[in-house]
Amino acid sequence: MGKIVARNPFRLCALAALAALGPGIVWGQTPGRFTAIGNMTTPRYGHTATLLADSRVLITGGRDVHNEMLSSAELYDPSTGMFTSTGSMVLPRYHSNNTLLRDGRVLIVGGTGLPGGVANAELYDPATGTFSLTGNITPPQFLYGPTLLNSGEVLVLVQGGSVEFTLTPPTRAELYDPVSGAFTATGNGSWDWSATSATLLTDGTVLIAGGPDTQGIFRAGQLYDPVSGTFTPVGNGTTLCYWNTATLLTNGNVLLAGGGQDDIGIALASAALFNPVSAKFIPTGDMITARLGHTATLLPDGTVFVAGGYAWASLLNSAERYDPFTGAFTAAGNLTTGRALHTATLLDNGMVLLAGGSDSTWQATASAELYNPSLLMPALVITFDRTNVAVGTSYFVSVSGSNLTSQTFFDIRFKAPGSNAYDVALNWQRSLAAGHEVSAGTAIGGWTINGVRPHQGEADHTGGFVPVSATIAVSP
Repeated sequence: MGKIVARNPFRLCALAALAALGPGIVWGQTPGRFTAIGNMTTPRYGHTATLLADSRVLITGGRDVHNEMLSSAELYDPSTGMFTSTGSMVLPRYHSNNTLLRDGRVLIVGGTGLPGGVANAELYDPATGTFSLTGNITPPQFLYGPTLLNSGEVLVLVQGGSVEFTLTPPTRAELYDPVSGAFTATGNGSWDWSATSATLLTDGTVLIAGGPDTQGIFRAGQLYDPVSGTFTPVGNGTTLCYWNTATLLTNGNVLLAGGGQDDIGIALASAALFNPVSAKFIPTGDMITARLGHTATLLPDGTVFVAGGYAWASLLNSAERYDPFTGAFTAAGNLTTGRALHTATLLDNGMVLLAGGSDSTWQATASAELYNPSLLMPALVITFDRTNVAVGTSYFVSVSGSNLTSQTFFDIRFKAPGSNAYDVALNWQRSLAAGHEVSAGTAIGGWTINGVRPHQGEADHTGGFVPVSATIAVSP
């Protein structure tokens, strides 16, 4: 492998020599167990949770015990197990949509505000802990399914009208450019996008699935092509409820599970797979329990962890796991407390943070817990052939660990000298051993790496980062 070619060559080529990163961290919890941890600073449900590049979790908005919409935000630090307040959003938001951008900032769009959909978007900067306004969607609309595209832009689905769940006027989509801070129009959809899901597929297209028809269900999906900016209907008549969860599996399929129509008391246990090759939905095993307002999280071993929610006016504390090899759901134990409209975040250590939601009294809770699956993040060892490199020279990298092949791609998360933000280099290396060049113009000084993400598909960047901690140096 020669000179690194990627989104930001100036920063990528500055990566230099490391010592072995060691065998990883040993975690003390019992695998497959739920453990209650300290409470959030504020009870909330219908909030958002975003894993930041520095391994902390940003939690924003939602509703409190008085059913008031919140603008407050807080951070969870896995290294301390503590929640702490951070700056408040400019506007209160309930069921907003957060997207981690490549530069480490978080884009916050949509949600229910006062008196309706929120047109203003804002950014959270982890370096300063502050929120600031950015581009607007005009006129005010309800926004769904923001998706970070391979280009670095964010696709936002726009639901028309001043009343949530209206079927008119036609839906449309817009793209947010993090460089300019502006939204621009892209193609139109063919039906209501209320409560829809949007999933980036391995080929760079986006699967849209979930918006209701007049009975509150949908019978197909749409694919968005970023190259042409168009939406194409896909599917084969499969019926799924909206408010389902959508999870991209390691084999490229998408698992859609559960959902329903809470206004008329419907919750489903049904599940289906979307196959991008055939562009059709494929039946798979049903969940053990019908669920609405649940979460679904892809675990490091490729299974999907489904937790909580409610059905038939009953709050659920059960969890289950979907195995893509068998197509079946199996019980995964019980949460320490029932919760719905909560968040579930895969941490860099392989555990899942479950936070907030509605509790057994149907009020917002501040409680949180960790789920420790049977398989945590694998340990990786990265070995370099020298401990320091100079600009204009090259170095050699070897990677060892579990479930790696000669065709594995490696993403890295790093911070440049003088920067407070982490960046991500996609496909930094392919294969277990490769050479790298340090190009002219590389910043001199210490660089840090805090995560490595192995993946088998070139466009699949959905997994978690294996936590590492290393400092590297580049000399003139």
